[in-house]
Amino acid sequence: MWIDTHCHINCLSQDQIEKLVPEAGGHLFIDSSTHLASATTSLSLSQKYPFVYSALGFHPFWAEEFFPEIVEKYEALIDSASKVVAIGEVGLDFKADAALDTQKEILKAFIVLAQKKGLALIVHNRLEAAHILDVLGGFFSSYEKVIFHCFSYSEQILRKIVEKKGFISFSLNILRKKDELLMALEACPLEHMLLETDAPYMRIGKRESLPSDIREVYSFVAKTKGIDEENLQNIIFSNAQRAFPLITSR
Repeated sequence: MWIDTHCHINCLSQDQIEKLVPEAGGHLFIDSSTHLASATTSLSLSQKYPFVYSALGFHPFWAEEFFPEIVEKYEALIDSASKVVAIGEVGLDFKADAALDTQKEILKAFIVLAQKKGLALIVHNRLEAAHILDVLGGFFSSYEKVIFHCFSYSEQILRKIVEKKGFISFSLNILRKKDELLMALEACPLEHMLLETDAPYMRIGKRESLPSDIREVYSFVAKTKGIDEENLQNIIFSNAQRAFPLITSR
């Protein structure tokens, strides 16, 4: 069984979603949202499809739409649903229009929500790692409930996260075979690893990716780590159940 621990089914077309249904075939997908509207869509998808779970997030690109009461709206969504497994994605991004201080305050608000509801936190970071680690340090003594989505940093940063028992989630970007990322992948303990596509935002070759491309991630990681792919699937699924306890096998 594959599990894609971070994709964006909520922004796929209905045709793409319907094509995913037969391909799912017992596999599971965590649908990550980026603003309130996509969070609502994600909940609808998780109610309709047994292979979809929801992560409710607020990406820094949408910072201009943030207002303090929006966190209460997210809390109401969580309370109304049974398949919300995380808050995310949330985080920091140098490409966002909002000032860094504003992004940090929004991130902190959603960290508080994740802790209040006992949910995992899926972190997006496109800045120097020190910024996100500084914010997280104010809330977490351990990263056991923190997932570093689409990891793209050095082995040194990975080791800092692993020391605090965090999860490293590798995406389709590993197929680009950049040396620094491959070194991090090789160094990552299997018990701290998750795998994802970040579809459709992470491209695969010259095309947009799909959640079904998760098989490419598993295949590459299995070869890199020198492990049987079925064994890898079992390990990643077990890790996902630790990170997201609501998830069960189908």
